[in-house]
Parts: sequence; C-alpha cells; structure tokens
Amino acid sequence: MSWYVLVEANKSWSGDNTWELVDRIPVEGGPDAALARAEEMSRTYVRGVEPERFGRLVFRLSPTSWLVEQTESVWYEGSTSPSILSQHMRISVAELVMAREPVPAAPPKKGWLRK
Repeated sequence: MSWYVLVEANKSWSGDNTWELVDRIPVEGGPDAALARAEEMSRTYVRGVEPERFGRLVFRLSPTSWLVEQTESVWYEGSTSPSILSQHMRISVAELVMAREPVPAAPPKKGWLRK
C-alpha cells in the first residue's frame, strides 16, 4: 500500500509514562525513501518551539527504528542550579497494510431533555 514515518512520543511529564502517536508522515518512493526520511528525522525532528536549545541522543533500535532523547536545560527561579528536562521519541518506518474509515457518528437523538 504506502509507506510512512511514524513518530511516537513519551508523555512522562506527569509520571504516567505512556506513548502516543504524535506524527504520521506519508513518504512517496517506497521503503528506501521512507527509511532515508526516518533516519534524517531521527537527527532533526524536534518537539518544541526553539530547536537550537535542545540536546539530542539518537539510538538505532533496529534497521527501521530509532529512539531519540531530546533534552533541554532550564533554570527555575529560586533554584541553585539548572535542571535537565527530557522527552523521548520513537521514530520508525512502517508500511500501511490496511485502512478503514470510522463509521460516521449519528447526531444525538432528541429526547425529552433535548428539544
């Protein structure tokens, strides 16, 4: 069918430590093009507004996936030293093998409470 680069991000700011799909990028040109795009994104994709402020570690997990640690140094008012905040992303190549649109939702039924 078609090839994508998927970006999953760890939502660990609140301590729940769950992952969610935050970006799905279609890539023309087959698996080789998707692999090249994913590898480039592992080095450049940034979640945040000022990419030059972030540090980065990139780990290749397999031939088609990377784990990226993005770090930022912040100095909170009243603190005696800076803190390092980190986010983690998984970037992977994937082939879409099935797609089905959701059934359209029906409007709420009018009842005695809805007029």
